Amino acid sequence: MNRVTALWRSSPRAFLLGLGTIGLAAAVTVGSGADFTSTTANPSNIFTAGTLSHSNSKDGLAILTAGNMRPGDTATGTVVIQNTGSLSGAFSLTKTVTVDSAPVSFATKLTVVISDGAVPIYSGTVAGMGTIALGTFAAGATHTFTFAVTFPDSGPNGADNAYQGKSTTVTYDWTAAS
Repeated sequence: MNRVTALWRSSPRAFLLGLGTIGLAAAVTVGSGADFTSTTANPSNIFTAGTLSHSNSKDGLAILTAGNMRPGDTATGTVVIQNTGSLSGAFSLTKTVTVDSAPVSFATKLTVVISDGAVPIYSGTVAGMGTIALGTFAAGATHTFTFAVTFPDSGPNGADNAYQGKSTTVTYDWTAAS
């Protein structure tokens, strides 16, 4: 401390000039860009949710109807299901019997074969069908399903007489999930 006091007394101007020089050197060192930085940007990152939807060529309508069937008769109908969304989806088909004859169930007698193009996906009684997993449909994929319902002929001698005048109504629901 004695040296600082002695420098100040001998030449205050030289002392202040020395302090200023030290301060200027410190400022130049700090502000000289000795710290390097680099910056890049990735602007306009956009995130959107996809869509999962489908169309049904017979939406709200029956795929097929068959009146006055005799044992041995078959009725057919087709429906086109298309994935109209931007995402692929797992599709399924569910049957619900909404009306059936009592006490003899016509739905347990009728057989149905459902095909996706040439590939059978179900063959059995109308009543026996549950939910069928149809697989994954890519966005924009179209599938044509054919339904063939048969009133089987149980043989001669009026074996099917119990089904005379019987009827059943079935609803088919198509579902897609991502």
